[in-house]
Amino acid sequence: MLNLRRSSASPRRWGSRLALSCLALGLASSCGLLNWVRESGSQVGSSLTRSALWRDSQTITGTLGSGDQINPHDGSFLDEISITAQPGQILIASMESEAFDAYLEVVNGQGQVIAFNDDSGSDVNALLAVRLPEGGTYTLRATSFEPESTGDYQLTYTVTQLDWQESHSGRLQPGSLQHPDDGSWMEEHPISARAGQILIASMTSPDFDAFLQLLDPDGEVMAWDDDQGGGTHALMIAFLPRTGTYTLRANTYEPGEQGAYVLQYTLR
Repeated sequence: MLNLRRSSASPRRWGSRLALSCLALGLASSCGLLNWVRESGSQVGSSLTRSALWRDSQTITGTLGSGDQINPHDGSFLDEISITAQPGQILIASMESEAFDAYLEVVNGQGQVIAFNDDSGSDVNALLAVRLPEGGTYTLRATSFEPESTGDYQLTYTVTQLDWQESHSGRLQPGSLQHPDDGSWMEEHPISARAGQILIASMTSPDFDAFLQLLDPDGEVMAWDDDQGGGTHALMIAFLPRTGTYTLRANTYEPGEQGAYVLQYTLR
């Protein structure tokens, strides 16, 4: 049974192009690609929904187990929640469980998965953001990464229009910085943040396939996105586990692409 309540709270170069290959094969967890950097002993999952980002959100508590729907692709149990959205709204969702490796999917009206998130760390839970390009009904799918996993979970979500705190216009072209993995053009934007904040960033371009990466204060890639901003635009969300200076890397997906872009982000 699902229990619904209102909230009271005010691949590629993740190493290399091997990342994309692993994701395409559904091996993200075993490749270790979705383990966001975290401090030892931090209870990230318990902090995810404290942010003001979740104001006016919905929270569901549920259990995966026998009697639930079964994913025909891998046999995992799943619960589905219908969500109505206006064109261009952003769906933000977190899924927390101490019993299994939480996995979130967003499915459009045509049955296509348009966004997903998985975390294989015990103290990091699924956190997802996706721009919904069309108005209508979408399905938020709460499931597990491993087939036949069972146990309790908590799912929190909101559909919103974000007020971006920062906006930068730029251009990637010969003379820009080059990505250390493949030489594609990029620009880097430092962001000072406090432990426990959530960063949401959007990168749009009329000229190329936008690609975003987030580097932790040690310079290690901890999150990335390619197309969850709709079309070829990027939209990324990440929990920031420690205080320091993070780096947003605005990048083209393919080497040789160039053109104008807009980077927007907010910290909550």
